[in-house]
This record gives sequence, C-alpha cells and structure tokens, in this order.
Amino acid sequence: MSELLKITGLSKSFGRHIVFSDLNIRLSTGKVYGLLGLNGEGKTTLIRILLGVIPPDRGQIHYKDGPVSFRSAAYKEEVGYIPEDPFFFGGMRVGELLDFNAGFYRRWDGRRAEELLKRFSLDKKARIKTLSRGTKLKLEMAVALAARPSLLVLDDPTSGLDVPTRHDFLQDIIRELADSGITILFSTHLVHELERIVDHLFILHRGRLILDEEHEAVKNSTRRVRLAFQGAPPQSLGIGGILVESRDGQRMEVVVYPWSDDKKKKIEGFCPTLMDIEPLTLEEIFRSFVAG
Repeated sequence: MSELLKITGLSKSFGRHIVFSDLNIRLSTGKVYGLLGLNGEGKTTLIRILLGVIPPDRGQIHYKDGPVSFRSAAYKEEVGYIPEDPFFFGGMRVGELLDFNAGFYRRWDGRRAEELLKRFSLDKKARIKTLSRGTKLKLEMAVALAARPSLLVLDDPTSGLDVPTRHDFLQDIIRELADSGITILFSTHLVHELERIVDHLFILHRGRLILDEEHEAVKNSTRRVRLAFQGAPPQSLGIGGILVESRDGQRMEVVVYPWSDDKKKKIEGFCPTLMDIEPLTLEEIFRSFVAG
C-alpha cells in the first residue's frame, strides 16, 4: 500500500494548555484507521489541523508526494469530512446543496452524486431542515463522496443514530469505501463500533500517541489474566507491559500488552492455584490503555 499522509512532530497548544506534542502518524491508501481517545484528548483538534481549519504550532504534514501547510488549498479538495454535528443551510433543498458544493470541487462527479441519492433514497426536492438525523448523515455521505476524496475523515458521525442505521453505515458503506481505495480516519467515542471495520489503531492520551498498531496485532497481543493463590498474591509478577492491575484478597487480575509465552511461564513460576487467560474486546483494550 502506498503512503497517503504523513504527520511528523506535530504539536498544538492553546495558551498554556498543551493539547498534544510530537505526534507522528502515517496513513496508507485504502485502510480504515481508528483514532481513539477520551473526551478532551485532542482528536477533533488533530482533525481540524488535517483539514486546514487551524494551524499547528510545530510539525509537518506531507500529503501524497509533497508537504502541505495551513494555507495549502489544493489537497483539501481530496479530503472529505463528516462531523458529529453537521451544518447545513436548512432552507436549501437536497439538490440545491449538491449544486452548491459542486462549485468547490474540480473532481466533483455529478453522476456519482445522482447514484448516491438513489442509493440512500434521498429526495432532491426535500428541504434539509425536514430530514431526520440518519437521513442527514446519508446526505453528508453523498456530498463527501461525490467530491471523489482520497481521504475521508469521520469525526464521530454515528453519535445519536439508531442501531440499524449505524450498522448499515459501518458494516456496508465504510468497508466498501476502503475496499475501493479510499483511506478513512474514523474518530469516535463509541469504540465497540470499530471492532469489525478498523485496520489500524491510534490511541491519543495525555498529549501523546500511546498506541500506533494494527488492530489484529493488538487484539492478538493483549490478554486479561485472572490469578488466585494459596496466600496473598506476590507484590510483583516481574513482567513488563501491565496496563491494569487489581487485587482482592487471594485473587489478582492483570491486563498485559504485549502478551507472550515467556510472560506466561514467569507467572506460572509463582504457582497460582488458578490462572485464566482470555482475549479482550476493542473497548476493553481501549479502557485498559487509558486507565493508568
């Protein structure tokens, strides 16, 4: 896969508040990237910098073959964006909105726009202010995709949607777009929704990137270990990578990343009377990484 976007040494502060510092991120063509973090960790700030809405304090962004700056305009035509709370001119009709947006994009595909209207059952004559939240998401998607983006940025767009609409959006549309070669950066607080669609994970926490890894690799290398002992648990298991640790009497539970056979053998050396090892869901993995 070819590299689409590279971020090097990116930093941003507001006054004395450091949002993040020295971020290094790479996005390849046709992959779905999950951008995770607690509220206020800078996910939306990072997205706004990528979209050219606000400038970074330091760092460089390379798009395709060259560097881009806050004032660069051409690359923005190739970046689609769907936010959590879309802004539309409510008095416009659906068809008028498409015509309005067509004037901003040299790659605008009118035929594609018509196909998307039919696919999403959107009425060109409908007033936007009369549309439901789910229908507005479909309209956002039609507008974004008709511009033929190479990168599609999603900032929690499924928040507030009913379950069937979210499922259709995630399981059908997102994977279809990635398979067609569009790179997707998906920021969400509904972590479980990324479970079956994400290829690569970023976790932003306390101003830095604490995880940058393929989803399957993280899933295969994170384990919850439940232990019980004859007496009190050992003060330390003597292994690295413990994300979370809890104790209750003679019992002990740890979440470990990365897990390995060597760590298993070291724990077995303490002769626990019970040792259960199990994988975690993506949501449990995320909670473990940001718990400390």
